[in-house]
Amino acid sequence: MYRLGQPIFDRLFYNRYRRAAIMNATGRLLMIGLGPGADLKFVPPTVTSVTAVEPVAAFRRMASRLARRHGIAVDIVDGMGESIPFPDNSFDSVHVGLVLCSVADVGATLGEIRRVLAPGGRLVVLEHVRGDGAMGRFQDRIAKPWSWVSSGCHPNRRTIDAIAAAGFDTSRLRSIPRTMVPPPCTPHLQGFATVIEE
Repeated sequence: MYRLGQPIFDRLFYNRYRRAAIMNATGRLLMIGLGPGADLKFVPPTVTSVTAVEPVAAFRRMASRLARRHGIAVDIVDGMGESIPFPDNSFDSVHVGLVLCSVADVGATLGEIRRVLAPGGRLVVLEHVRGDGAMGRFQDRIAKPWSWVSSGCHPNRRTIDAIAAAGFDTSRLRSIPRTMVPPPCTPHLQGFATVIEE
């Protein structure tokens, strides 16, 4: 599905959002849940190095092939967002691109992201999130069956609330209520968040 369908889906819907979100990345970049590597093509020149964590071996292979084809230097390691295998303060930016919907523990993942971010670092975000009103109620109703057929994706996660609860300033995140992406994977959250210093 990812090998054949995602390039088409990205061209139709997601590439514009991927590009706009990752333009907020700077310095040493860590990408969480890299998947097959679609976001790698849009890494901006403000990034000095790229590291990625991806738990699925097939995705690591696909992303490595994409990186080689595009001449992108990236170090892809086996790992999960809930237990990032790097020391504290290792990265200037951490990117989550359509991944917080499917991690097992959002709070633990955001806590790990906060740990590995250097002071002043950025959490760079492109996520689909729970909508308001009828859309949100629809997402709530189909959340379980949708997760069964979509590799654990939960379309009704209140991601901005989770980011704020993890100690991030969310004022630079913006909601995109209407996109070309079909339900239940809409609306979207895009931009970057920074750690609130205590």
